[in-house]
Amino acid sequence: MNYVYDLLGIGTGIVLLSVLVLILRGPFRRFWVLLVYVAWELFATATLTIYDLLYAGPAQGKIAQEAVGKLYTRLYWSNDVIVDLLRFLLVIVLTYAATPEGAKRISIGRILGGIVAVVLVLPFLLFPLHFKPWPETSWFNSTSELLNFGAAIMNLGLWGALLANRKRDPQLVAVSIGLGVVVTGAAISYGLRHLTSDLAILPNVFLMLTQLAGWFIWCRAFWRFPRRSPAAESVLPSPSTSP
Repeated sequence: MNYVYDLLGIGTGIVLLSVLVLILRGPFRRFWVLLVYVAWELFATATLTIYDLLYAGPAQGKIAQEAVGKLYTRLYWSNDVIVDLLRFLLVIVLTYAATPEGAKRISIGRILGGIVAVVLVLPFLLFPLHFKPWPETSWFNSTSELLNFGAAIMNLGLWGALLANRKRDPQLVAVSIGLGVVVTGAAISYGLRHLTSDLAILPNVFLMLTQLAGWFIWCRAFWRFPRRSPAAESVLPSPSTSP
């Protein structure tokens, strides 16, 4: 099965790089949050892969292998939470962008901001946090699961906002569909891990396949729709503007 992981890993890198290039050569100002997410995913994937090839594989001796393995585990789970948080924030920002202009948008922006604040605090209130000297893997796993299920639920709100907006942007719709595939696939994969704890490869492969599908939809979205005029590049709020 290592060949399956390697093949999917290569596909992941190619598709992520393609999405990054397509955003940079197109509407990167309109989708700056998506650009940040894709850039981080690509950077983290490359970093973990290089670390695994340079240090995990050549490590000699039981003590050296344990030390390298612990560091890799910390890097992996820390990145997992960061990625899941970025996905959740991406859903929030896209939902705000899909909301029609008007007085209601301000209220919705405040509600979305409150949701983000609650989600940031919940993992520290719901899940036991022990430093030994690093938080336990169970805390990272539970936090990632919470963020993915939250993003999947909020993505339904995003689609509702898009349906309610008569002036919905077709490219934004395509991006939201790809995002829905990614976050829903991640949420389902965590559920599968509980059911197939002795066969973890199945949810992992499912996760990678759904991610590839969602990222491929993004490739199609940015390849299909041409770049608009600078005046139209205002779908997403700028980094300095909060909902």
